[in-house]
Amino acid sequence: MNTALLRLAAILSVVVLSPGQALAADAQAGATVAIVQPLSLVKTRDLEFGAMLAGTSGGSVVVNPNTDARTSSGAVTLAGTGGHAAQFMTYGGPLQFVWVTRGPLPVLTRQGGGGSMNVSQLSLNGSAFRFLSSAGLVDLRIGGTLQVNANQPSGHYEGDFEITVTYF
Repeated sequence: MNTALLRLAAILSVVVLSPGQALAADAQAGATVAIVQPLSLVKTRDLEFGAMLAGTSGGSVVVNPNTDARTSSGAVTLAGTGGHAAQFMTYGGPLQFVWVTRGPLPVLTRQGGGGSMNVSQLSLNGSAFRFLSSAGLVDLRIGGTLQVNANQPSGHYEGDFEITVTYF
């Protein structure tokens, strides 16, 4: 075999088989964390529109979240003194900033079937953005507007709604 070719093969094998020189660089970064107290939301009472009489035309019943006062419009007549806003207590870190949101508006259905009424609005006793107190509390109250249909069948109506409180 040609000696020049053997020398070239030997040189190439040394170059290919030789380990390369390792290069390294170091850098540092900081790491931080903030541990927050878990947030809890506890319902202490339901939203109740109270007793009413439906007329031959529709109307509405409104429950004020600040005062629990009920008012009616249209052909709806309030009966008795019942009715009040829903109440939720939120527990978390002192002065924690939170955002209150709701799920879909509820539909109240007659127990035993045969009727439903829509809640057209849910209202909060203050801003949707708020701070928990220095004790880590906030009292959330939710009122609403119930649409009563003409000749609404008598009975007991129920439905659910969802409130979410998010930490920031």
